[in-house]
Amino acid sequence: MGISYSKEHFNIAPAPRNFRSLDYTRYGRGFVTFTPQNDIICHSLEMASKDIPGIAETKTVLAVFKHNPDTFVAFAREHVVCRNQAPVGMLAHLPLTQEGVLALFTGELNTAEPALKFICKPHQRPAALYFWFIHIPAELGHGGGMSLVMERMTSDKNRDLPIFCKAANAKAKALFESMGFSQGATYEMLHSRELMSCAVPDPAANRKPYDNFLPGRHAGTRRTSVSVVHSLDDLLKCIAIRGAAYVEERSIPYAEDVDGNDFTATHLLGFVGDEPAGCIRIRYFADFIKLERLAVLPRCRGGLALDLIRAAIAFGKAKGYRRFYGQAAAPVLKLWEHFGFERRSGPGLSYLTDEVYYEIDLVTETPTEQLSHLSGANVLIRPEGQWDRPGPLEAAAPKSAVVDDVALAVAGSTEFVPAPQIRTMQPDRDIPGCVNPFYGESPDCSENSWPPLIYGDIRR
Repeated sequence: MGISYSKEHFNIAPAPRNFRSLDYTRYGRGFVTFTPQNDIICHSLEMASKDIPGIAETKTVLAVFKHNPDTFVAFAREHVVCRNQAPVGMLAHLPLTQEGVLALFTGELNTAEPALKFICKPHQRPAALYFWFIHIPAELGHGGGMSLVMERMTSDKNRDLPIFCKAANAKAKALFESMGFSQGATYEMLHSRELMSCAVPDPAANRKPYDNFLPGRHAGTRRTSVSVVHSLDDLLKCIAIRGAAYVEERSIPYAEDVDGNDFTATHLLGFVGDEPAGCIRIRYFADFIKLERLAVLPRCRGGLALDLIRAAIAFGKAKGYRRFYGQAAAPVLKLWEHFGFERRSGPGLSYLTDEVYYEIDLVTETPTEQLSHLSGANVLIRPEGQWDRPGPLEAAAPKSAVVDDVALAVAGSTEFVPAPQIRTMQPDRDIPGCVNPFYGESPDCSENSWPPLIYGDIRR
């Protein structure tokens, strides 16, 4: 099928955006979603038939709706129970079984009259979703209502499923492209040039290279990611990886690896899927950073080492450093040279073994944006590497406490950080599980059980 809309939608070409990632708390204000009645579905089909030739018959559409009422989601400015009450937008999708997706790609599935055997029942998890029919009255736009529709479709049953569609005409194709669809679709070993597909947004896409690990997101895949070590548990993972990939493989004595500097450094932990697989250590000096202890498990090699070095350099630059120093063994020297490191002249260095290390240097351009003492109190108390999003100490601050904005000076970021107003908090009431270090455990949960704590920012 296709899309029905008014020409006003195309007076201004909107910038493409992936509708799966629309912020419904922002765009969905003033809209409601609901399961439509039969007469509203019939009215939408009547309106759409003026623009879409060969649209499915009403009895076919109602049969699909009866088979699975979840296939239709309506949106409007208010809940609508009859066709003339208010403008109503609608999305009808086919939750396809595995056989249904294969039939869609082979042409066996007739989208004008789909066989019900290819469509899931409400209790079944689909293999993919097919956008069957969209009707958007001009009065409703297409952002707000659709953001709420997609929020309804992000349950565990539908989350991260492939989404396909066909454009009935050029205008429908333009609208689909503005929503993040692209021409061409692939499923397993099948490919279709006729279908359009919408990629699943990667929540780590805009993360910094040293902060793009999302637990569980890429489990079971070969996707690599990196995280700053914040716990003793993660530090022990780094030491275990070094033991398996560095100490054992290259016969390095334990004392040469565990040198007493692990608790004075920053560590980055690399992952393949959800598996800890690599690490690198960062130590700070007056005007330079030393990168060291790069290690990747043998079975996980193939790009993670590059990610770790790249992340370590980006991390240092975010802190304002532009000079990096290291000592690289001959077998991995080219790895560092890939990032612009230059080998110093000389025969190299040896420590407890015959392994020869060469001193290497990298000087980057001065970072245009970096952390500083003016980055804002909120930024500077956040966990290392997570300066671009609120930290745990900000969770208790109410939005009403915001009094001004402080620019966040982290490389590549354009966000602003709310500065909290000085306020009084009752720890046992406002911070669940909190124990006042000065007064011990609260004997009860009354307002007077503890002297209040004062939280706030330091004004310059």
